[in-house]
Amino acid sequence: MTPADPSAGPPTDSGVAEIPEEAAPPEGSADASAPSPSGGGRSRSFRERQLKAKSARRELVGQIAVVVIIVLGVVAIVSARTGFSPSHGGFPAPGTPITVSFGTPVQTTANCTGGGTAYVVHIPWLGSSQPVTTGDVYARVYEIWDGDNIGDPGAVANATPSNVCAGTPPSSTALWYVVLAGSNGTNLVTYTAGSGWVSLSHSSANFVVPGGCTVVLVTGSPIAGTGRGFAVGGFASGSPISGNVAL
Repeated sequence: MTPADPSAGPPTDSGVAEIPEEAAPPEGSADASAPSPSGGGRSRSFRERQLKAKSARRELVGQIAVVVIIVLGVVAIVSARTGFSPSHGGFPAPGTPITVSFGTPVQTTANCTGGGTAYVVHIPWLGSSQPVTTGDVYARVYEIWDGDNIGDPGAVANATPSNVCAGTPPSSTALWYVVLAGSNGTNLVTYTAGSGWVSLSHSSANFVVPGGCTVVLVTGSPIAGTGRGFAVGGFASGSPISGNVAL
């Protein structure tokens, strides 16, 4: 008969020795407290991603705040210096409109020094609701029924201080030019769309247009009563200028 192995424990009623259970590690030991390697790594990686996302959001919010502050500063500076008004689409608010008043046009003819006849329409400049200079305004001839401009391509203003047609009259292509005469009848400046205002003396071509002067429209063919009009436009200190009269 084989002797019993003492390490197998006491025999049971069935005569089979019980196998002892593996002892649990003592409480507080390293084995008991160590977390699962795989679970701890995933948790730490998740926390790191959260911290990075929060940091990126804070950085983006900071950048947006800086841009907004800069834009508001620029708007404040421009508003203070130029009268910028966001409520007017980002442009300075227009001033009070300026109206130019004209008298009744009178058409005559003139013998031109270079030969031929010019048709001359005298239009009294009665005045304007606010002072304007020649540099503030432009002149145009237009068709009354549709508002289309009648151009003066290549027009040459052949005028002197005493003669509105000191050369040849306007041709069928260069249709017209303007002479502005003072209240004493002296021609002061001429106007064409290509050259603008040009002085007929040594004085400046840019001056305040006085009431009582005359706009002289010089053409190569009759224009009065043909459905045309004369107009001025422009700006003075931000205020729009307008005035017109039927020829």
